[in-house]
Amino acid sequence: MIAALLLGFVLFAVSLYFHMWMLRGAKALSPPGKEPRHLRVLAGSSLVLASHLVIAGIFAGGMYLASVWGLGALEQDVIDSWMDYYYFALITISTVGLGDILPAGHMRAISGIAALTGFLMISCTAQYVYQTMSKQEN
Repeated sequence: MIAALLLGFVLFAVSLYFHMWMLRGAKALSPPGKEPRHLRVLAGSSLVLASHLVIAGIFAGGMYLASVWGLGALEQDVIDSWMDYYYFALITISTVGLGDILPAGHMRAISGIAALTGFLMISCTAQYVYQTMSKQEN
């Protein structure tokens, strides 16, 4: 359990640092008062989307390592590709949690950390979008 929590914390820290770095880049792409505004907002928002997709990949890699190390597994009829791990990480980080793939063992702790990380990232992204849009309107 301690190994799973440590792995989850490392994934959290790396993901949060990467997301903050990408948000700074997105903010630099969309300064207020510059033309064309909509293209700059679109570029910044695309960078934020890329951040979320990369972080899903980071967690997918961590979950794959956890299963290789025997810390837990993902349960479905067949987990046979990288995309299964990526899909599970993406729906967990986005807090959708469809339930067609379930974590087992200590993978549940890593999945919980992924969901908390995703919630934090979504909150930071919402703040970025709100600030960007309100500055663009003034």
